[in-house]
Amino acid sequence: MIYYCCIFVACSLGCAAFVPPLARNKIEVRQQQSTILSSLYSKWDNLVDDEEEEQIASFMTKVPPDMCYDLRNVERQHQQFLDIRAAGGTEVTNDVYIRQPDTDIYWFVGKVARVDGVTPEECLGRQYPLIAQYAANLRPFELYLHRDTNFEFYLAPGDSEMLVANNEPNLKFTKIKFDDIDDELAFMKIKMTLVGFQGEEYEKGEEGFRTWRNEDGYASRPEIQSPTERETPPKEMN
Repeated sequence: MIYYCCIFVACSLGCAAFVPPLARNKIEVRQQQSTILSSLYSKWDNLVDDEEEEQIASFMTKVPPDMCYDLRNVERQHQQFLDIRAAGGTEVTNDVYIRQPDTDIYWFVGKVARVDGVTPEECLGRQYPLIAQYAANLRPFELYLHRDTNFEFYLAPGDSEMLVANNEPNLKFTKIKFDDIDDELAFMKIKMTLVGFQGEEYEKGEEGFRTWRNEDGYASRPEIQSPTERETPPKEMN
């Protein structure tokens, strides 16, 4: 059975801001992709100021200063993720995926962590502008080009990448979508120190981790079993 998913999990955070050029056709896009993507792996060197790049669509009426996409905020949320996970373990974390618009492809963009009393939805909502911009820059063709519409976020259990890669049939993604001003007001009451985000980071040449899911959040492709699981037990001799 073909292994459809390639998994690349990184523990350190990095991403360069990027505005993709307009391509004349799909062939030109693919020809440029390897060169363009290589520019994404220069850690913090190319992070630009908030005023210099177009903002991602958001349910929020105004991006809070502590969640603008800049070096200080990204580094702070990364460190807070590490601190919260160290104290609470995997149980207080979730893996974050964003659906590529108009497809059944879901891209892994990082992980979030929260303290007791903060729900996964609140954790994601409080950090929405920063995570959305990070994800768009991480996947310039698949996500940034759709920056004018709110992204579809999905959460999976923390550190479940291998189960996702193997298309575990019982693992369900939880859809998180924000479109209400009441959500914004509630999220802003949460202290930024109570949540954290660790963005996915690619080594040069890596394609990134994606999965194919149906509308209900379950794997849409057959489960991938290990060679030992596929082996048929020998028949007993009478």
